[in-house]
Order: sequence, then structure tokens, then C-alpha cells
Amino acid sequence: MVVLTGVALGFGVYPITEPGHDVINSDWPAFATGAKIVMTNPSHLYDLDVQRRVQLEVTGGRQLVTPGIQGILPFLAPAWVALLAVPFEALGTELGGRLWVLFGLACLALGLWLASRPRSVSAALPGFASVPTALLLLNAQLDGIVALGLGAAFALWSRPFLAGLALGLTLVKPQLVLPLGLALIAGRRWRVLAGWAVAGVVLTASYLPVDPAWIAHFIAPAASTVQVIAREVDLAHMAVYLPRAAQTYGLVIVSLVLSAAVVWLAARRRDETAVAASILIAGGVLASPHALPADLVLVSLALVMWPRADAWDWVILSVGAFVAAIAPAPVPVAAGLVVIGRLLLRQSLLPAPLQPSPQPASSR
Repeated sequence: MVVLTGVALGFGVYPITEPGHDVINSDWPAFATGAKIVMTNPSHLYDLDVQRRVQLEVTGGRQLVTPGIQGILPFLAPAWVALLAVPFEALGTELGGRLWVLFGLACLALGLWLASRPRSVSAALPGFASVPTALLLLNAQLDGIVALGLGAAFALWSRPFLAGLALGLTLVKPQLVLPLGLALIAGRRWRVLAGWAVAGVVLTASYLPVDPAWIAHFIAPAASTVQVIAREVDLAHMAVYLPRAAQTYGLVIVSLVLSAAVVWLAARRRDETAVAASILIAGGVLASPHALPADLVLVSLALVMWPRADAWDWVILSVGAFVAAIAPAPVPVAAGLVVIGRLLLRQSLLPAPLQPSPQPASSR
């Protein structure tokens, strides 16, 4: 426990003390680029030529090479993410980037705590002090916000509409929660879905005044995130090895089939809410059409929610995340399949723990 606490503290201190090059070499320049364009030229948020020019301003003239996407690290997230990044970018690239990372870590920590309740804080500690959190930190990614939305929804499950509103936070990376959405529809959780829909409408409308056509502008560039060279941990990534004309169809079919399979596994544990939710969250990464090694932090969240997770689960997750982060494609897909597939099988097949039998009242 002492070691885990030390690792967690190290993660919190690193964004403050690192010399600055990791901020520039993370995904933060893409988010900062989106924020700058929102403030100056919002109708061209997804114009890669405009992004290239603005990103050079963000990086101080350094060109970040992302093979296959015209030599820049593009902003391809939903438009509301650019709005979220505006106050951070206003503080400058370096300071804003550090605070952006700390904000993501704080969201993750709070999400893990909410997901682990009513157990003690120590139950959430392994989820924070793991390799996926390090990848989240180094990549300045958005998964902490997703984890907060999922953890808050779990904590608010007795208030369905509020739980749905909390799920609005997952819409910063909606591709990671496809099985959850399918499960809510199959389970006819209409009040949760209503809250989630309201959050989605509010987020969508937040950008309409500055660019009424932003959704149409977003769709085509977003598809370019899926590439042969990408270190993806989702099984749908294998569709990129199909003929080009079949890639989109293959990606959609694999994602939908896997999402349905995850929902079926979760349904086997419908009487254990925490276990079913854990299956849907972890399975969402494997079934996603686009998931990178940093997204494995949601598997950490799933393990925190599962009371029967043991040390080997955490070791396998951290080793798998490390391999996925350094190995060339398609090895990360295999790592994701091993880590998440093993976890899903264990969660769905292990018998529920026996409940203690009631003791007969003693006779007098």
C-alpha cells in the first residue's frame, strides 16, 4: 500500500516538475490547437490546413509528425472538447498543458473513488497507481473525464436521470461506451437514457452558435483516426487490414458484434450491478472502433468496481498496457484482447460468492 501511495503521489507531482518537453510531445498540442481555433476561426475547427498553421504557434514552430495525417497531430475530438480546453490554453501552452494533465488526473481519481464506494479509499488506489494512469498522464488524454462520468453514474444509479446526466461526461470519447449504451437500450433504462440524451443535446448545442455545421465537418476527419500504423487495443482495428472499400463496414460490424457480445456477458451478471457495469466498461474498450493504450485506464476503473479483482488482474493489466504502448501494430490489439478478454471471461464465468445462510433464531 505504501508503494502504491508513492506511485500515486509521483503521478501527481510529475506534471508540475517535468521539464516541459513531455507536454509538447503529448496530445495536448492537439487540444490546444482546437481551443485556439475556437477563439479565432471556429467554423474551420476541423480544417487540417488551419490546424497545421495554428499548431505551429502552439508548439513554438516545432512540427509534430503523425504519419498518415499530413504531418500534424490533429484535433479530431467532438467540438465541445475544444471549448473545454479554452481556459487551459489561455494560460499558455506549457502551463495550460500541465494543468490540463492535472485536471485529467483529478477527474480520474474522483471517478475511481466514486466507483469504489462504499469501500475505503484504498480500494481505488491500485486503479490510480497503474501503468494505464501513466499513459494517460504522458498522453494528456481525456479518459479521466470519461472515468469521472462513469464513476459518478454508478454512484448515482438510484437516481436514474442524474446518472444519465453524469454519463454526459463520457461524450468526450463516446466511442468507448458503445456496449453501455446498447445495454441501457436493451434494459429499457429510459430515465438514464433521457438524462444522457439531455447532456448530449446540451453539449451539441454548445457549439452550434459558432458553427451550425460543425457535426458535418467533424464526421469525415474523425474517420482518419483509424490507421494501420496506430497502436490500437480494440479488436475492431483489425478491419484496417481489409481491402479499403470494406474497411468502414468491417469496423462497424466488428464493433457492433463485440458490443452485443459484451452486453450478453454483462446480462449474465444482471443481478450484480457492480459486476455487470464493470463488464460493460472494460468491454467498451475492446469493442470500441478506436481505442489507444491510454484508454486502458477505463479497465482500471472496471477492476476497481469488481470486488473480486486480485493482484494478478492488476499485474496483467499493467504489463499489457506497457506492451501496448511500446510495441508496433498489431501487437497492441493482441495485448488488449488478452487483458480485456481474460477479464471479461473471469467476470462473467466465476460463480457469484455465496451469501451467508441466515442463522435460525435460538429457542428459549
